[in-house]
Amino acid sequence: MKMQVSEIAQAIGGELYGEDLLLRHTVEGITWDSRNVQSGNVFIALPGEHVDGNDYICSAVQKGAGAIICTRRPSANVLAIAGEFTCPVFVVDDAIEALEQMAGFWRDKIRAVVIGVTGSTGKTSTKDFLKSVLSQRFKTCATFGNYNNEIGVPATVLSAEEDTEILIVELGMRGLHQIEKLCTFVKPNIGVITNIGVSHLELLGTRENIALAKSELLRALPSAGLAVLNADDEYTPLVIEDGRIKERGLNMRSYGFADDASVRASEPDFDQSACARFEIMTPNADPIAVKLRAPGRHNVSNALAAATVGLYLGLTAEEISAGLESFEPSGMRLEIIHSHEGVTIVNDAYNANPDSMRASLDTISTMDCTGRRIAVLGDMGELGDNEYQLHIDVGSYAAQANLDLLVCVGTLAVGIKSGALAADMDVDKIMSFATVEEALEFLNKNLKSGDLLLVKASRFMQMERIVKGVAE
Repeated sequence: MKMQVSEIAQAIGGELYGEDLLLRHTVEGITWDSRNVQSGNVFIALPGEHVDGNDYICSAVQKGAGAIICTRRPSANVLAIAGEFTCPVFVVDDAIEALEQMAGFWRDKIRAVVIGVTGSTGKTSTKDFLKSVLSQRFKTCATFGNYNNEIGVPATVLSAEEDTEILIVELGMRGLHQIEKLCTFVKPNIGVITNIGVSHLELLGTRENIALAKSELLRALPSAGLAVLNADDEYTPLVIEDGRIKERGLNMRSYGFADDASVRASEPDFDQSACARFEIMTPNADPIAVKLRAPGRHNVSNALAAATVGLYLGLTAEEISAGLESFEPSGMRLEIIHSHEGVTIVNDAYNANPDSMRASLDTISTMDCTGRRIAVLGDMGELGDNEYQLHIDVGSYAAQANLDLLVCVGTLAVGIKSGALAADMDVDKIMSFATVEEALEFLNKNLKSGDLLLVKASRFMQMERIVKGVAE
């Protein structure tokens, strides 16, 4: 993003100090961390729970900020320093709203096709698959990591250069109307919904409500837009109905293993690392042969979503195949690490819910292993009143996953142990620990060369500490 300060004033309003700089001042890029300010950046002083960005305006100015957006009027001394550095200062009521308004202004200025991606699981991997495929032909910009919230989404829009041709925006949510609000400035042309799972049940209560929240993306599409939906997901009919796809005459493409999917995958073959080889089939074209570098059957589905968009936008079979095959998963998402002691670690510690737990267990069950197959599973969050039963269900599934050892970590993970025992898993194959530190101590004493170790839990558990401790 490169913008005139006068354009920021037009976008966000607010009280401006340094009005004489409007016509001759250009800014580039944004940050809300004063430590990361680079020359010309807009520093957005976000008031936080522990740190208030308003307290770091002077530091941002002295590091070369091109403009400041803050929520309280700086002192006369700070304003004087801003004047010396020719740095205009905007004072607004709501810094996040100002960030969104800037993003909306920029979205209207660029001419990119905007793709919104949401879903209970797989949205980050699908976003990354889309970027890998579409960048084969187009200048493409996408959400960094999983910056998919009320700060990350506008930051993603503002990260696009003016000549960006494809902008891929991952859209997260915790409740109803949040995706709807994000779409007011994202203005997607294409909407991709990966699936409807059980994450965020704590706030939404039912999977039906989760489906309604995700379908807000479809309702934001223009009449000429495209909805890309998972043909294998049982809630897709509800998403279609609530998104009013047929009534509005929207284009729709489905993907999956189902026979009636618009873009379908053959039954995949998996190599020793659980990476799939399969063919993508459409009604009017030759099959596209694909060999993924990302493990797991669920990544076949994520790849299909990206291929569906690529085909719609006119990419060739060669471009789609090359894009899918060059994809590599983001860190802590089925990331394969080999320890010095000969242990193969499957680091899937970024986040977890019951659906992704099952997918990861399926993945390691198909991987070659000369030693023991071990799953270290921790607490899952945001599951609502039924959270303990959902942990029990994961334990029951783990009991059938060809494991030699199940290690449960955390207070809720006791339910995983209970579920595994109830499903007749041998008690000698199950260990339970209250803390990550206790589990790591056990693993470091008992792991052997050739063992295959899956590590997975919700983000708050910080299970990457186990990965690091075992790998080193």
